[in-house]
Amino acid sequence: MQLTELQRDAMAELMNIGMGQAAASLSEIVGEEVKLSIPNVELLSREKAANTIKVRSEERIAAIKQTFKGPFWGDALLLFPESKSIELVQSITKGEVPPELLPEIEQDALLEVGNIILNACLGSLANLLTHEVTSELPIYITGLANDILCHPTGDDNDMVLFLRTDFELPSNDVSGYVAFILDIPSLEQVKNSIDHYIEKII
Repeated sequence: MQLTELQRDAMAELMNIGMGQAAASLSEIVGEEVKLSIPNVELLSREKAANTIKVRSEERIAAIKQTFKGPFWGDALLLFPESKSIELVQSITKGEVPPELLPEIEQDALLEVGNIILNACLGSLANLLTHEVTSELPIYITGLANDILCHPTGDDNDMVLFLRTDFELPSNDVSGYVAFILDIPSLEQVKNSIDHYIEKII
């Protein structure tokens, strides 16, 4: 199963709107402009998505995971190198928290960032496709890419709608990923919704 070029472009445009909203919200928290790049959209198996991350980094990654339900359903994840997590927290706290205390607030701060970005993406997608999507509270997990993205039973019926985006923060740049893990019926619903969206704007 693949996305057509038109479907990929439409999805990238939808996610770009969500990223713009997320960047605005993060800018308010940081007190300076935060830029999020236009995401590159790919449809990959769980294993290929994990390998894409490993090509760029063999290190552990941090992930904010949020389960969502609606006409389409699955898990939304924000992923970035775990080694960059403290830098993200430093940006969020504007350097006002002593370095020795950062690990204590790291998880809560990252959950806040993940919640902003993932809800912006899901909200933008739901609004523009005129669907209602509900989501659970996000959770924080760490591990290697395969640990987080690959199904423990080796189930290959899930696909990953994989978006790479760059976070340009005032003090540092971080490359991150937004991933939507969907089973085949859910992905079919997404594709149908995108096609309806394309028909309306053409």
